[in-house]
Amino acid sequence: MAVGWVRAYEDEDRAMRQLGRRAFRSDRAAFRSAFKADLRAAKRDSSERLRRLAWGSTVVLPQGLSSSDWTKVQVATKVGFVRSEHLVQVAYVKKRGRSTSGLTATLDIERRDANSGEIHKDKRKLLWGDVVQITKPGTRRCEVRARGTRGKMNVDDLTDEALLEVYFVDVGQGDGVLVRTPDGRHMLIDAGLRRTKQQTGKNAADFVDWKFFFDYGDYRIRLDSMMASHSDNDHFGGLHDLVRDTQLADRELDCVGVDIKTLHHPGLSRWRTNTAATPAHRMGLGSHTEDSFVQLLDDREDAERATDSSSAERLSPPWSSFVAAVLDNSRQTKVKRVVLDSAKVRDGKALPKLWPSRANCDIFVLGPLGRDTSNGLGLPDFGRKSFNTNGHSICLRVDYGSARILLTGDLNKKSMDWLAENYGDRMGAWECDVAKACHHGSHDISYRFLEKMRPAATVISSGDAEGHSHPRPEVVGASAMTGFKQVDTRTDRLLTPLIYMTEIERSVSLGALNRLDLRNVPGEQGDMDGVVLGRNIDELNDKAYLSPEDRRRLRRIKDKKEAKRFLASVARSQRPPLESMETATQTGRIRADFNLTVPEGPVSSRNVRKRAWRSRIMEKNHYGLVNVRTDGETIMCATLDETEKKWVTHAFRARFKNTD
Repeated sequence: MAVGWVRAYEDEDRAMRQLGRRAFRSDRAAFRSAFKADLRAAKRDSSERLRRLAWGSTVVLPQGLSSSDWTKVQVATKVGFVRSEHLVQVAYVKKRGRSTSGLTATLDIERRDANSGEIHKDKRKLLWGDVVQITKPGTRRCEVRARGTRGKMNVDDLTDEALLEVYFVDVGQGDGVLVRTPDGRHMLIDAGLRRTKQQTGKNAADFVDWKFFFDYGDYRIRLDSMMASHSDNDHFGGLHDLVRDTQLADRELDCVGVDIKTLHHPGLSRWRTNTAATPAHRMGLGSHTEDSFVQLLDDREDAERATDSSSAERLSPPWSSFVAAVLDNSRQTKVKRVVLDSAKVRDGKALPKLWPSRANCDIFVLGPLGRDTSNGLGLPDFGRKSFNTNGHSICLRVDYGSARILLTGDLNKKSMDWLAENYGDRMGAWECDVAKACHHGSHDISYRFLEKMRPAATVISSGDAEGHSHPRPEVVGASAMTGFKQVDTRTDRLLTPLIYMTEIERSVSLGALNRLDLRNVPGEQGDMDGVVLGRNIDELNDKAYLSPEDRRRLRRIKDKKEAKRFLASVARSQRPPLESMETATQTGRIRADFNLTVPEGPVSSRNVRKRAWRSRIMEKNHYGLVNVRTDGETIMCATLDETEKKWVTHAFRARFKNTD
């Protein structure tokens, strides 16, 4: 039986048009949050209402989405009918054949120009496993919504089989990983620094927001797990962006909120400086005994106590602010510590799972490893503060069918040696098909540990201007040398190992500043208009002289020769007054300065002034996203090239059985 979602895109569009102005995304979010669909006993509005279904509800469509006005729907034990225009049928892009060319499908797009009424046709490539919402079914072709865009697709390119999806998001310095299991559960592991500390102003919170608002067409972010792999800013800062006050003026997210079932954390936390009445702390990481940290954050009750301003033992900011924001976001959110007992690992006990198995997908917990002390479970002291916070990261292995994906946090050599010592002959548990590289490609790793991992593909999360020279060249080389080697002897091509770097996959589009147009600037003599040049007039093309009104007029001109004449006439009329300003701008007599906040190192920033003259502006930031997807047999790694119209894909076979 097919799965459906409650969506009413046509109603939403009508409501946006009725606003009589340009609809904002917040208007769409408000409409979605208020919308309700009726589950009726029969195919008519006058029949008994069995239930009201909110936007985003998941339902069963026993006969699929109907092409008629009403579709049969099952919700729990109730069976009834919902208007077809208030539903979508959930499908996924199907893999065709064995070649990498079969990992994409075409979405045909038609857009009507609001001014001319003309139809513009375009195509977009979708990836194997992309969510596709069928809005109108058909035998050969169907109308769909995918990646926030409407179009038509071949029915043969769609399937109801979901994949395991792992998204490695470029967040500059830090990590950001979104996992979507085949049964639709979502786990967000870290999200990079806070948006205000990011060079691009974006982190994984923005990607997750896009995923739910545009790709899924939802109005809330719904996470089964929000996981801070450890208490470093470059990992939990972006998570904080998701749960901070939604009324802040600088909030950029489109979803109106986030639902979090569980906050997972590694226990080791940052605590305020102790008082005389509290046990001795070590490095602000809590009570310490027998060479171990024993003051480990635990469940929700413990987290509420540790963020209470009246408590003697309180978490220190900004970690405390983040934990408190998660607690304030919802009283229903659980808080769970993720720590293994090293004695159970040495004794060969089964590795624990993050949550119960579903859909042949398991998430095993591999670290951190604690040990028994006289004060209960503790985490060993690795020396420096950063060695401890990084070394005790949560480590997971996500298994689906024969595929294994390893997520390692910020492990370092001391923690790797501790793990290897306890796992002993069970180090095969760390072997994988895909690995997130430890600590952004830091040189502080164990080569022997990497040899045990043997990933076919490694993803390194690193960023520009992050102050640590990540990834280190020796680590990139070691990742390749220790990777699982596969060669296609027929075509003489290396299949694996593959090394991805989010920093390389990201790029920006820079545009040369032509001019600054000032409108209605308050002054002593009244409001003023003006122009400040950004470069020499002989470097400007004719379109640089157009005003907004001129641009609208140009769009209405269909004859190319007439459009060219129009551009030339505007340039001739505008050039003389600008020529008189050119020298004045060059010499600085007429001057415009930018006041910029520039990241400096991994967490700090500074303010600088820069002349507008000869400046370049970042027109667009291309996410450095590495997509990893698998059906349990084939693993695909895919990145988007800078044109955003072509996927670069690699595929290889998974090589494990789903066992501990």
